[in-house]
Amino acid sequence: MSIVIDRIVNWALAACLGVMTCIVFVSVVFRYVLNSPLAWTEELASLLFAWLTFVGAYVGIRSRSHISIDTLVVFLPDGARRALSRLVDVGVLLLLVVFAWQGFRLTLTTWDLEFPAMEISRGYLYASLPVAACLMALALIHGRWQAWRGRGASGPGKERRA
Repeated sequence: MSIVIDRIVNWALAACLGVMTCIVFVSVVFRYVLNSPLAWTEELASLLFAWLTFVGAYVGIRSRSHISIDTLVVFLPDGARRALSRLVDVGVLLLLVVFAWQGFRLTLTTWDLEFPAMEISRGYLYASLPVAACLMALALIHGRWQAWRGRGASGPGKERRA
């Protein structure tokens, strides 16, 4: 299951980055070379950037490659380190639940607002937050499950690369 999600997410992130790069290039050419700016390019680039940022954070959670400060943690005994790792994961999971809930509410609140040039809902922009929060929560739970079953590493200093 996670392999399918990872492939879809990796493909979507690559597509977002490629399309965003092309759109920004076209925008620059139209604005500075042809002196005829396209309004929709900025809106679409910001929409894609939001999705790229939030869903890209899922990749960081999945591979446990987000930056962390483990100066004191490395001196803890293994049992305390594992307990602290679980506590941190629970805290992050609770924060992700808040992000998902509030992001869902924000998406509903802004659904009737439109991007002026593209004439699509701004809700698509804000939907990136609850979708990414749910993906990150699933990755966190899956990583913890794998660590509990003894198949993966978890905690500070034990990154898993995908």
